[in-house]
Amino acid sequence: MPKPGHRLTTALLTAAGLAAVTCATAAPAAAVRGGSATTSQAAPFTVMLKNPDAPAGGDSAWCGGTLVAPDKVLTAAHCVTNAPRPLAMTVVGGRTDRLSTAGQERRVTAVTVDPEYTAALVHDAAVLTLDKPLPYKPLRVATGKDAALYATGRTATVYGWGRTDGTTEGRVLKKATLTLSPLAACEPYSNTTDTTLKVCGTSAKGKGESVCPGDSGGPLVAGGVLIGIVSAGNKYCDAQYPVSVFTKVSTVAPGLGLK
Repeated sequence: MPKPGHRLTTALLTAAGLAAVTCATAAPAAAVRGGSATTSQAAPFTVMLKNPDAPAGGDSAWCGGTLVAPDKVLTAAHCVTNAPRPLAMTVVGGRTDRLSTAGQERRVTAVTVDPEYTAALVHDAAVLTLDKPLPYKPLRVATGKDAALYATGRTATVYGWGRTDGTTEGRVLKKATLTLSPLAACEPYSNTTDTTLKVCGTSAKGKGESVCPGDSGGPLVAGGVLIGIVSAGNKYCDAQYPVSVFTKVSTVAPGLGLK
């Protein structure tokens, strides 16, 4: 853990940078801090990306994603660019307990990274094409007609597996309700004031709910629509910066051929 004087500077690291750093020691999978347990039956659109190149002894669960068509998964671009062999990843649906063998697994046959993606996590989105359709209900992606779903003060739900605090590995799929807030409320992770690019989710006072490092790629859902992709936030998975930053789906969907 960095010394207190270095903590804020270190916190400015993006989730992509963190993933690159942690790949040498552990897979960057982590999940919702706080919140409550849910099931893949209740959220059938949630999928897990597994990385066979995770270091020995590490967790092959790499990132989250959202089924947006029977054979298409929307995830974060940095989940793809930080994987040594993106086409070696597999996608698992229908699995509540990440250590179980429930659900079905598919190979990734093609990867499309948003053409405007940058290392600053702008347009942090990618689509994975699967070798066979998954038999689970996809989630509709937000479009320009869904502006009301992004209104400040509205609530939305984030989903993920893995760590529930700085040291505790979770096992089951979790969800947390966040309040959509101005991007300034997600400093030091927002890294922009452009509301056309990113969405900030904050926790109710005292709850400390947020994404954790590597919870990347998972869904933020409002009104039964996918509005965000986990991109950055709460690097230490603690109470100091319990904020969550998402790629705005309505912005990236057209460039990825999603409607």
